[in-house]
Amino acid sequence: MIATAKVFSTGNSQAIRLPKAFRVNSDEVWISKSSDGIITIQPKPKKDELEAFLAELRATPPSEEFLQPRDDAPRPSPFEGWDA
Repeated sequence: MIATAKVFSTGNSQAIRLPKAFRVNSDEVWISKSSDGIITIQPKPKKDELEAFLAELRATPPSEEFLQPRDDAPRPSPFEGWDA
């Protein structure tokens, strides 16, 4: 869904008035901006939601494909330990 939102200034900050269809059920949001200027807003998880996620993450063993050893590790610097 795409809609137009009003942008306005409040103090030294900019604010965006979200249309009713875009309301979030949260007191805080995470906002990020990609290198091509796309801004993403998502509700910040509540502390108990984040703790539940982290507990689930700790309880789940990593898959065998996760972080497999690789032969393309960076080579040591030829200048390591060299005094100019």
